[in-house]
Amino acid sequence: MKLSRSPPAKPGAARKVALHDASSDKRRDALPSKAALRASEIRYRRLFEAARDGILILDPRTRKITDANPFMTELLGYRHEELLGRELWEIGLLQDEKASQAAFQELQRQHFIRYEDLPLQTKAGQRHEVEFVSNLYDEDGREVIQCNIRDITERKQAERELRAAKEIISQHASQLERLVNERTGQLREKIRELEGFSYSVSHDMRAPLRAMQSFAQYLLDEYGNKLDEQGVNYLQQIMRSAVRLDRLIQDVLSYTKILHSPLPMERVDLDRLVRDIVETRPNGEPIKPRIRIKGKLPKVVGNEALLTQCVSNLLSNGVKFVSPGTTPHLEISAEVMEEPMIRVWFKDNGIGITPENHERIFRLFERIHPATEYEGTGIGLTIVRKAAERMGAQVGFESELGKGSKFWIRIRKG
Repeated sequence: MKLSRSPPAKPGAARKVALHDASSDKRRDALPSKAALRASEIRYRRLFEAARDGILILDPRTRKITDANPFMTELLGYRHEELLGRELWEIGLLQDEKASQAAFQELQRQHFIRYEDLPLQTKAGQRHEVEFVSNLYDEDGREVIQCNIRDITERKQAERELRAAKEIISQHASQLERLVNERTGQLREKIRELEGFSYSVSHDMRAPLRAMQSFAQYLLDEYGNKLDEQGVNYLQQIMRSAVRLDRLIQDVLSYTKILHSPLPMERVDLDRLVRDIVETRPNGEPIKPRIRIKGKLPKVVGNEALLTQCVSNLLSNGVKFVSPGTTPHLEISAEVMEEPMIRVWFKDNGIGITPENHERIFRLFERIHPATEYEGTGIGLTIVRKAAERMGAQVGFESELGKGSKFWIRIRKG
């Protein structure tokens, strides 16, 4: 039996096959790289042409423009061909050739320059303000300059308008401040005049009134039997009028004192204060009122003098405004509200207040009923409201005609 043998391989054959395979692999590897590069170039070109900022490509050696995107031609008013081969200063972007050279020297050193507010003049002579950024970079072994130009004319105009508006506001504010200072000075002067007037009213006007009351009383006591009924009636009217005017003066003084006097705040024993006021009330009412304090009233944070004014006036109103012949019944109580506030109630069995008069009763000199029916100055509840405000408290009421009233003071618990 003969064994067959393969013919011997030619020298170098295997090496040729290996080299052939290697070169094929290189060609296969190179194909995707070229495709990827082409795709990248297409993407860049799309961005370049669609950008809403101006883009210029320059040759670093000559400083001349080699390419420009459509927005740049639109902004400057040049055709694409007109831009090619020009320097930046020639298209109105830098001031002159010297400025252009200085900018390029800095770019060569730093590889980056930026101007945040650069003037630009179009082919038609129109001026713009632009933001200019330039980069020097390597592109396949050669240096390229890319300049990005953003038109900020509208933004700068808006900033100028905003600054102008701020300047106008500042001027108005200064004028207003001067006016406020002037008016404040005038107000202080008026307050000093009012304080002087209050002093005059207190000492100079009340003294003659008290004299009128005293002399009228002397006439009644010593000469009443010599006067007829009409003469006695005239004297009594003089006395009542003098009493009403004196009461009005006292209420006005109380109101002005509440408006302008210093206001120390302190912890006040409301229970003791109210009981003292009730016990020391004058006994001159036609019918003695029945006043009940329900439970023990809590301590509060306020001013004792102003609280006294509030309580006294609310009690006087409750006693005064009842139907003829009716015994006044008043009940004083307190309830805890949300911390740290409480509400003090003053409930009466009076004639009540119609809804249309609810807004009127706290106004200065406002009278709902004629003086012939119910005496008063129209200041009492105004004093209560202002005193409560100065203590950081609130005052209000609930009332229906013929069903009495429930006044309340909302104040901080002590």
